[in-house]
Amino acid sequence: MSAEKKKQLGVLGLIVALIVVLFGGLLFMGAVSGWFDDPKVVLSEEYKCTEGCEEFMELDAAFYEDLVKAGKSFVVFVDQDGCTTADRLRGYVLDWASSVGVKVYRMMFSEVKKTSLHDYVKYYPSVAIVDKGMVRGYLRADSDEDADAYNDYDTFSGWIQRYL
Repeated sequence: MSAEKKKQLGVLGLIVALIVVLFGGLLFMGAVSGWFDDPKVVLSEEYKCTEGCEEFMELDAAFYEDLVKAGKSFVVFVDQDGCTTADRLRGYVLDWASSVGVKVYRMMFSEVKKTSLHDYVKYYPSVAIVDKGMVRGYLRADSDEDADAYNDYDTFSGWIQRYL
């Protein structure tokens, strides 16, 4: 191979390496900036509030399905009376709702079993984030991954803020 050809291949190699480095840097910056993250859920306007955020709105199976069909975006707390874990999580949800100015639905687990939400939420207590009628995220009472959100307000708040 001639010296001229080697020189051309070397220059071409440098150009390719520079393009790879620039493209890789661009992808890295995009990942750090959140370009590839799921977009945040924007709750429907009727769930934003300045007063009364510290109380749940009751939700039954039929109304849940109506909200889903209407493409609403909302938060629902899956509850069960007499459960100490539900008592603690109930407090976290109401504290969070009050602090950010959001109304949250409360549905009893017996009602969840009659809805499409039961395809996701198999155990109580739980919190589900519904975006345009589709469940985007929910706490899993049977998962070690979500255990801290059930036991620490800051962890719970961080979990829900990932979606909203």
